[in-house]
Amino acid sequence: MEPGVFTCEESLQKKLGSCRDSAWLLAQTMRHLGLAARFVSGYLVQLKADQKAIDGPSGTEKDFTDLHAWCEVYVPGVGWIGLDPTSGLLAGEGHIPLCCTPAPSSAAPISGAIDPCEVAFFHSNEVIRIHEDPRVTKPYSDEQWAGIMALGDQVGTKFQEGDVRLTMGGEPTFVSIDDMESEQWNTAADGDAKKVLSNKLIHKLSESFGKGGLFHYGQGKWYPGEPTPRWQMALYWRKDGLPIWKNKNWLADFSKNYGYTFKDAEQFMTTLTRKMGVAPENIVPGYEDAFYYLWTERKLPVNIDPLNIDLKDSLERKTMMEQLDRGLNDPTGFVLPLQWAYQKKGWISCEWEFRGGKMFLIPGNSQMGYRLPLDSLPVVPESKRPKPAERSPFEESEALDDFHGSVEK
Repeated sequence: MEPGVFTCEESLQKKLGSCRDSAWLLAQTMRHLGLAARFVSGYLVQLKADQKAIDGPSGTEKDFTDLHAWCEVYVPGVGWIGLDPTSGLLAGEGHIPLCCTPAPSSAAPISGAIDPCEVAFFHSNEVIRIHEDPRVTKPYSDEQWAGIMALGDQVGTKFQEGDVRLTMGGEPTFVSIDDMESEQWNTAADGDAKKVLSNKLIHKLSESFGKGGLFHYGQGKWYPGEPTPRWQMALYWRKDGLPIWKNKNWLADFSKNYGYTFKDAEQFMTTLTRKMGVAPENIVPGYEDAFYYLWTERKLPVNIDPLNIDLKDSLERKTMMEQLDRGLNDPTGFVLPLQWAYQKKGWISCEWEFRGGKMFLIPGNSQMGYRLPLDSLPVVPESKRPKPAERSPFEESEALDDFHGSVEK
């Protein structure tokens, strides 16, 4: 009997309505699509944010709760899913249902009529925070931190007394504040801005945490379903403050094409053997498998130009086109087998032998270090394999020297 309850047709015609009207409209829409739906009446609790939003509205300025209505839809295999059409959100922890009914009229706690009375009726909704766990936006207080640090010192003392050594790793995730929703920050392995911003971030971190550190740009994790490993930027520095690397100008910028060829790589590898004290004859050039790419080219349709790279082509076809364009007679790169000899306190190397005298890489898109044909190396019986010197992980290691003063730069 309450005036102002819209039918679905009225809500659509007037393009407005209360939470009850929008919930009833969504319920009827779902039913017309063949899904079971029901009307939900309850409370909506909204809490004040710990910090103001950097972009967009921050929400309510104080904690409050009010009567609210939304819709629930039954999804086979999942169950009832709460949908709040007024807010455009899934029902969350702030949606507190009181009753679920086929129609809004069944959700009223009292129905009927009353005679005129002189009693003033009123109601109030309040929400009170009983307990809050510390979080990023509202961390521990100074007193809580003092207690935590005191307990940590106590545990650390016991670990030292028992000679227990711990290591801890972490994987924080960073996204661009200007582009939080694009695929490169959520699902995709790479994107237009990912490398650029990551490079800026690691250089800023180096100034705060690892001055004089060594930058290493390589390949990282290889996730299931992805054709190649992801790239990784690493920074290594010394705890004693002495620099590992001094001049950043000698670090390559991966966004630039310096025009280096395999000849430059061969010259670098030759110089490296001299610095490490190993024979340059152990350098092995790596070639792409010409027979594989020629066989792959033979499979292409006659109206496809193998040297015409199309962005819509598959990753395998792109790789083949790039290899054919670069040429298969020149080496892709060079390999130097290395092992650290603890007794010698230096590097040792050996010669790799392959059938036909050449090392042909496993076809693929990854760097050649991931495509070495190790199964093609000569078989060495277990009894004749050199046994690496085993070292205790608790062995005391010598302090690092300031090699900048003793080694040629």
